[in-house]
Amino acid sequence: MNPTDPGTRPRRVVAIGGGHGLSRVLAACRRMEVAPTAVVTVADDGGSSGRLRRDLGIIALGDLRMALLALAGDTDLADVLAHRFERGHLEGHALGNLLLVALAERADGDVVGALRAAEELLACEGAVLPATLEPVQIAARVAGRRVSGQAAITNSHGPLESIWLEPHGPAACDDAIAAVQGADAVVLGPGSLFTSVIVNLLVPDLRGAVRDADCPVVHVANVKAPPGETAQLSLRDHVDQLRAALAASDCEAPIFATRIVNGRGEFVPFFATSAVSAPNVVFLNMFPGAFLPERTPLLGGNCG
Repeated sequence: MNPTDPGTRPRRVVAIGGGHGLSRVLAACRRMEVAPTAVVTVADDGGSSGRLRRDLGIIALGDLRMALLALAGDTDLADVLAHRFERGHLEGHALGNLLLVALAERADGDVVGALRAAEELLACEGAVLPATLEPVQIAARVAGRRVSGQAAITNSHGPLESIWLEPHGPAACDDAIAAVQGADAVVLGPGSLFTSVIVNLLVPDLRGAVRDADCPVVHVANVKAPPGETAQLSLRDHVDQLRAALAASDCEAPIFATRIVNGRGEFVPFFATSAVSAPNVVFLNMFPGAFLPERTPLLGGNCG
């Protein structure tokens, strides 16, 4: 096998996001025998992650944990690490979050090293990386007022007008940048558009790597918009928001969006260029019965 030949080497897929949406993409990739790299938001401030952030001054670990468990080959251990304590001082904490804290402390605070150790313990089929190693917080303007924190933004009502990270301009994880630069496909979403997907593009170097990616970039939109931040947005609106987040007027990569609804796909080119008709554009056949445009699959196969 020639590792430089995309026709013979394993496909390199980078999935960017967080929460349950990212976990679904990772699981789908595994069913297609692709070992993806997850680049994960670390801005959550609710639940167990928020408590650990406040106690220890670390990045949010919950979305990283979920990505690890989605890639785990040792499903028995994954089930144990998904356990959430129900009483005492540990009530609400996920065991997997505590394991990551322990591994990071044993690695002298090296979160990427802790993730590598967790991948080995879980026999992961793929890799997990944080978007940034800095303990960032999300802030937004919703219906004219400032709202701080992912949990508060997710539960806010009214149109989300702008979103940013504090502190501004955090450094990206170097390994995450390298993964995007070497990818055959980059997947954005599904998940909360602003607080799970676009939040990662607020990391400047990561945004630049996605914008300049020499591969197709695919946005998988939610089947149903969650209440709050995107309740009134169409698929086209999602694409427009991503385009704005990427400052895509000079974007080189063809970017496409798909939403799977009742077994059919609504497919929207990110912007009209000759690249739209390129034969290597399509990711997906990720969902059984999905209708997608007639193009050569980038990943091949069907998970049905």
